[in-house]
Amino acid sequence: MTNFKTDSDGRIVAAPKQEGPLANITDAEMYDAVDADWQIELSNAADAREVSLKPERGDHIGKQYKTAGGNLVTTARTAEGEVSYLYCYGCGKRDELGYGWDDVACERAEAHAAKCRAV
Repeated sequence: MTNFKTDSDGRIVAAPKQEGPLANITDAEMYDAVDADWQIELSNAADAREVSLKPERGDHIGKQYKTAGGNLVTTARTAEGEVSYLYCYGCGKRDELGYGWDDVACERAEAHAAKCRAV
């Protein structure tokens, strides 16, 4: 659990100090920044990077099927094992199914490989 301050009965009485780029800003400064045509940057830097749809290092590769166009359709599970998905190297389609759907991913990958003619 986080560093919450508790009383003798175990009830939370204070939250930990805020961290991040807005941690040391006062309420008045926040209101001034918001009033200045919303010029304050509140976005998360992680959202700005590109995300690959292809299987990444650490993902558990399952079965692979050859498409009608000659490419591969791969079934895989994320490194944490939370999501089963299929990825087509021809058309770039990625279909995420969720935990425990390995058999369905194989069926959908096989069906997609039979139809996909991307080169």
